[in-house]
Amino acid sequence: MKLGFSRKWSATVWIAIGIGVIIFVGWLLVRTWVVGAYNVPTTAMEKTIRSGSKVLVNKLNYRPIKRGDILVFHFPMGDTVIDLPEYQSMRPYYDVIRELGRGNADSGRQIVLSNPDDYPLTIRPVYKREVYLKRCIATAGDTLEMRDEVVYINGRPQAWAPESQTYFRVVTNGQPLDETSIKAQYGLDITNADEVHPLGNTTEFDMLLTWKTREKMLKDGFARKISLDIDSSTEGVFPNDELHHWTRDSYGPLWMPKKDVSIQLTPLNYPIYERVIRTYEGNKLDIRDDKIYINDREATSYTFKTNYYWVIGDNLHGSQDSRYWGFVPEDHMIGKVSMIL
Repeated sequence: MKLGFSRKWSATVWIAIGIGVIIFVGWLLVRTWVVGAYNVPTTAMEKTIRSGSKVLVNKLNYRPIKRGDILVFHFPMGDTVIDLPEYQSMRPYYDVIRELGRGNADSGRQIVLSNPDDYPLTIRPVYKREVYLKRCIATAGDTLEMRDEVVYINGRPQAWAPESQTYFRVVTNGQPLDETSIKAQYGLDITNADEVHPLGNTTEFDMLLTWKTREKMLKDGFARKISLDIDSSTEGVFPNDELHHWTRDSYGPLWMPKKDVSIQLTPLNYPIYERVIRTYEGNKLDIRDDKIYINDREATSYTFKTNYYWVIGDNLHGSQDSRYWGFVPEDHMIGKVSMIL
């Protein structure tokens, strides 16, 4: 009796273990290749996706990528990092060497390489880099331009997502701001200077608003005029060179690289496509006497091997995105947000 019970029990255990392994492997495959849940740790997508939220990401059927898709991808500039808590993706390696070299990345690189104790470097494959979440505003083959915070794709103006937010100059109709009422109607905390900042009189304010809230303020008669508060800073704006004096709210036009499509290479567009050709597509690239060389051969054109995208956070002035590090290669994509949990 004991022997029979032991054999029966052993078979049951092995069946249970087998089922458990199948379930675990199945779950692992689904999570890796089909769908995954990700936490959102920053405010870069406020108010569309709030900090602390979790999103469900479709990893299988998210192509073709379209404008307006919210994408999850690996940080493009995360291939080399300074492996200290105060650096990593918070202060990307490529920004640091440019700062140390006072605009000359090669000089800054030598400073970092000569001080490994102060700047310990780690090289990481794509799948080991930080995961970012942004909205796609231009796809492969598009020509993008932003003029005073208005996006143009192929020459046509584009609307921002209703829940995306930016700073506006608001002129009210003179009514005093009531903390409770403003919070209830427009979701603003007038005690928070990052959301509402008086401009020296009783009717003008800088306010952090969504486009939806802007329309509501005008419709309600709360404001008689609302205009964009343009950021003219050039600090850290891609491509960070002496030829393109682009700002956070005005840049381009620039063309999104597309697979199997060629462009003419010039000293002017060299800084724009340099990282794409060298780092993402694995070529030796340099410029000598205003002539461009790819793999030690003089080149006047280049044919791209993959597709690239331009992404921006819905919190326009609170997001690290393509305006600072350029294009996102297709092979860095993880998937598209399908649900906010």
